[in-house]
Amino acid sequence: MSSLIDSYTKNYSPSEKKEFIKLVNDEMTGSITELSAILLVKEKMRSGNKKGGLIDKPLGAGGKKL
Repeated sequence: MSSLIDSYTKNYSPSEKKEFIKLVNDEMTGSITELSAILLVKEKMRSGNKKGGLIDKPLGAGGKKL
């Protein structure tokens, strides 16, 4: 494991770190750098968490009613 991956996964649990390393290794095909692969995996992980808005706040205050 590289120090670059360690710096991006320092707060991950061991199982999350293992999954992250697997995804990065799968992404590193061809001439892509390790940093680029890490950033692609992080973007894919973030895109699944988008729900938007502030939950349980009044709608006039920027909240989103679910």
